[in-house]
Amino acid sequence: MNQIETFSGSHGWISGNPNPNPPVIQTDSGPLGAGDNALRVTSNGGSGAGGKLLVFNESTWTGDYVGAGVVKLALDLRNGGTTTLQVRLAFNGPGGWFVTPSNPVLAFSGWNHLLIDIRPVSLVSAGGSNAANTMGGVTELRVLHASAVDFKGAAVSGSFLLDNVQAVPEPGSASWLALAGGLLARRRRNRFIP
Repeated sequence: MNQIETFSGSHGWISGNPNPNPPVIQTDSGPLGAGDNALRVTSNGGSGAGGKLLVFNESTWTGDYVGAGVVKLALDLRNGGTTTLQVRLAFNGPGGWFVTPSNPVLAFSGWNHLLIDIRPVSLVSAGGSNAANTMGGVTELRVLHASAVDFKGAAVSGSFLLDNVQAVPEPGSASWLALAGGLLARRRRNRFIP
């Protein structure tokens, strides 16, 4: 609940082996500029390793999303390629693979703040049989580009920067109020005061 990834370290975000373009942390590249890290994910568009634009986590973003009351994931994403990306989240767990509907991110569009519904009823099967079971025991989270419903991603030559991945609780919960207060404090702290 309210977990946030700001890429102060890799924290288990990988793209598999052997990838000639592994994800790398870029200093001073996040939405806030200097002092704000982001994760650069790159693909070469080929048919082999490194051809698909995706990154996944099998450690810090696993567990029971349903039991924790997490209904959305927020993230900041910047498309650095020449192709409009169809960004999806993919989840694996006991119920099999499920993905979110795609979120288009235009080429060179600057930072986009995405708030993605991950409730079991909003997910689309990518070979899975029970979304609630998957979200109750997530073993892998992926951020990927895929036009079609697919957890493997699509081949494309491109890149994106990823930052501020955050678990968002159900509105009305005490955790939601704490999150809103924390975000307000963050906005005030980052606001320019003449």
